Amino acid sequence: MSITSSDLQARHDVRILGVVRTALAGHSGVPVEAIDPAKPLSAVPGIESVKALRAITEIEDECDVVIPDDFLFETATVAELAGFVADLVARSARA
Repeated sequence: MSITSSDLQARHDVRILGVVRTALAGHSGVPVEAIDPAKPLSAVPGIESVKALRAITEIEDECDVVIPDDFLFETATVAELAGFVADLVARSARA
């Protein structure tokens, strides 16, 4: 059985989601399991704007990307943030 590019992308996306959830959990003081990917960033238990910005900085450092400030206000869910970061990582890999 061979590994396809979509398999690799799916694994990459799962890894990025893990990075996002771990950063949010670490800065909000809750277990990773409490970060529901389907919920908006504002619904992360214990999160507030300064903690969210610190988590975003950690995600940027971990993934070697820059997340535009305006995107954070447009993000609806944790999963959408992870997808956006995965797209940034993929674009930077192709550059």
